[in-house]
Amino acid sequence: MKAGGLLEEIKSQTDIVEFISDYVALKKAGQNYKGLCPFHTEKTPSFMVSRSKQIFHCFGCGVGGDVVTFLMKHDNLTFGEALHALAKKSGIKVTDVAFDRKYSERREQIIRANEAALKFYMKTLRDAKTAKEYLKQRGISDDSIARFSIGYAPDHRNMLYAHMKNIGTSDSIIVDAGLIVQDGKGSRDWFRRRIIFPIFSVRKDVIAFGGRVMDDTMPKYLNTPETQLFKKSEALFAIDLAKDEIRRKGYAIIVEGYLDAIMCHQYGFTNAIAPLGTALTARHVQKLKSMTNRVVLIFDGDEAGIAAAKRSLSLCCEHDVRAKILPLPHGEDPDSFLRKAGPDAFRKEISSSKSMVAFLSSGSRGPSIDIAREVLALIALIKDMLLADELLRELSDRSRIHEAVLRSELEKMRKVDTRSGERQHVAPRYNREELILLSILLAFPEKSALVLSQLTFDEISDETIRSLLRKIGKLGAGANISFLLEDADEAERSLITGLSVSPGFDHEQVDVNVADCLSRLRQRKIDRERQVAEDNGDIVRLDLLLKEKRKHTKQDQT
Repeated sequence: MKAGGLLEEIKSQTDIVEFISDYVALKKAGQNYKGLCPFHTEKTPSFMVSRSKQIFHCFGCGVGGDVVTFLMKHDNLTFGEALHALAKKSGIKVTDVAFDRKYSERREQIIRANEAALKFYMKTLRDAKTAKEYLKQRGISDDSIARFSIGYAPDHRNMLYAHMKNIGTSDSIIVDAGLIVQDGKGSRDWFRRRIIFPIFSVRKDVIAFGGRVMDDTMPKYLNTPETQLFKKSEALFAIDLAKDEIRRKGYAIIVEGYLDAIMCHQYGFTNAIAPLGTALTARHVQKLKSMTNRVVLIFDGDEAGIAAAKRSLSLCCEHDVRAKILPLPHGEDPDSFLRKAGPDAFRKEISSSKSMVAFLSSGSRGPSIDIAREVLALIALIKDMLLADELLRELSDRSRIHEAVLRSELEKMRKVDTRSGERQHVAPRYNREELILLSILLAFPEKSALVLSQLTFDEISDETIRSLLRKIGKLGAGANISFLLEDADEAERSLITGLSVSPGFDHEQVDVNVADCLSRLRQRKIDRERQVAEDNGDIVRLDLLLKEKRKHTKQDQT
């Protein structure tokens, strides 16, 4: 199947609203759907998705396109990779695609290798008495083992490698998937004698694995090395299982480890996720922001846990995420707490989790003025003025420092702070008439021949609009949005999607709008030529242009 045919088939079988809803919490807004843009930080939703046109557009940063463009940008994929991923999701078999296949095929081969490895690990667990006993001792139920596809890597040098070779997987793919390492003694399995936790993408592809020892061997946890699919600073454990519940409940529970997340799910807290043995990163928060702007951070009650919570608060503030903190009693983590105290006690702890101000106030032994400065420094990062104001009022109540004094100090911090605020897309200043004509032809391509016959392209001042009008002219009545997006650069794509989502003209007055725009463009052209003639002292040319202007004015009035 050729790329063009495959693209059309994918679009016909993919509902862009349902697809993007896996990444962004969308709400109905008239005929379209609206949410927070996943491509830039914003506090007011400006990201629009049109089901009827199968496109998206962000009026905050200007990014727009179709379902393929979205996946390419969100997951940093090539065109070929995105097409293959969407084809797989739609159940479309790709046999012969005339576009860049190298990277997309490689990615697909790595996913298949990971899927094969997962089946191997799961089968091995069924025969591993010691591993099953360990999981039982840790309180992990059979349902959780199945739900999280937990497996076991046996204590053999290259048992997985031999299995992968036996099913026909090449050495280069096994290496690129991070399943083996090659040393002076040959190839050996990356994971050995470890409980295996598969790591899935939000689309439920197996992108990596985490392995935990069952004794005191170090390191306790080991992840797949970074690959084409897996970036530890971006992946979140259990996001594939938690995403729907996060949106439903309106907040995410962030815990520290695999077992913490698994135990949360086992006890009914299915909106829990965990970073992969690393501190929370900006990319983690950005991914979560597309689903919710509220989180509960649950950390161990020791000094390391308190420090981790403070680092996470800074990131949450930078991205306008409302964070509450639940420091568990010293020596406890969600895993141990749930097994000892049960879900009701855990639910009670979550309901009494502390605001940022309360947490920092209770966690510091310094004088109140030092606490106030620490909190103000975080509030200064917040761009959501309502959230910032709420926290400042709470700080005033707790510190007993007058609110006006705190506001004054906050303003000083913001002036000194060199951080840039929310980056908004600055749209180019397009001529109104040119923009409306383009918008009309995008909505009614069947009018292109008539409209463009009355227009010369030198009357169009903007290069991007001129380019799109030429393309529409060549395609004629067949100039649908899908075809135009295939051959559009970034600036053209932003115009196409933006005008398609928000046309800016009355569909009941199309012909009147066309006539008005053409008239104004002609008048503008004449005015430009008159200025040139006047500068050159060409009286004859000035007289002709004046007569022409009167003629057009008279025609427009009739």
